[in-house]
Amino acid sequence: MAFSTTFIGSSGNPRTAYNIDWSVGLIGSNTREDVMLVQALFRIFYYELLGFNDGFDPPPGENEVIVVDGQKGPITQKHIVHFQEQAIARGQNLKPDGIFDPYRAPGASSTISKTRYALDLLNNGCANLCDAQGIDNYNNLPNRQDMPLLLRSALKRVKKTANKYTYVAPVVVPSTGGA
Repeated sequence: MAFSTTFIGSSGNPRTAYNIDWSVGLIGSNTREDVMLVQALFRIFYYELLGFNDGFDPPPGENEVIVVDGQKGPITQKHIVHFQEQAIARGQNLKPDGIFDPYRAPGASSTISKTRYALDLLNNGCANLCDAQGIDNYNNLPNRQDMPLLLRSALKRVKKTANKYTYVAPVVVPSTGGA
């Protein structure tokens, strides 16, 4: 389930970012709230900031604003692949795997591939470009009436770590030794 996380930004001020609990994309879990968050961030980055997003254009042939419905279909997948390709073309150290994994912390790299998390880059782009334009499309995401209630409710939860990275040891029941 999508959630909010707080951290101290480069300015020393508290910031909010949005994360997912499980992967979205080609071989992801694609839970509804997680897919909604990715779609909402694409909507902000590619459509609401169009012309103010440093030349990042939506995927070719996508003339309609992406729908935030929680369904991971071909349009959402096309956006994921396109964003990764654009980021790599601009020098980002990103794995072009067609999937958005939850990030461990804002600005952190993957412990396995040693690459940046695409979702973290998308968050940064949305936050920084909205700040530069003086709009609250990103910061106000949990309160936007044009976003599904399910997503708004999920983003009101604040936590530090995605469920994917939270290990819970199994409970071991001691044996009574009887038969």
